[in-house]
Amino acid sequence: MKYKDEDEIKKLVAAFEDATIARDVWKHAEHLVVALSYANKYRLETAIVKMKDGLFNLLTEGFKIDLTKEMPYHETLTVFWMRTVSEFARSTNGMPLHEKANSLIETFDKDYPLRFYSREYLFSDEARARFVEPDLCSNHQPPQSS
Repeated sequence: MKYKDEDEIKKLVAAFEDATIARDVWKHAEHLVVALSYANKYRLETAIVKMKDGLFNLLTEGFKIDLTKEMPYHETLTVFWMRTVSEFARSTNGMPLHEKANSLIETFDKDYPLRFYSREYLFSDEARARFVEPDLCSNHQPPQSS
């Protein structure tokens, strides 16, 4: 989706926070844009907490997932993406939010973490449960937006 203005992003964030976004709509791009909204408003530590809390709320309240039976949440991916998006937000400071969002979506595909993590390590139980540092490349610097 190409965002035309900040209001579209505000609606997405509200749907995420209210756990009303449809499961088939909640894709990689939407994750990134909500993360960007938080990265624009909060310090990294707070943005991570807001994203994590929102994800758990969405999983349990919106998608009605019993987290004792299924755990789709992934701590390493959440922290990795929040760090990446926060760095991106700083590098594009001054750009309108909707333009940042469109650039972010174009710049980072869902496989981006695999530049830093081996697939086996990234999708291990350990990496799901707690944040682990990259095993392939510790220089976690996203490319600059053009």
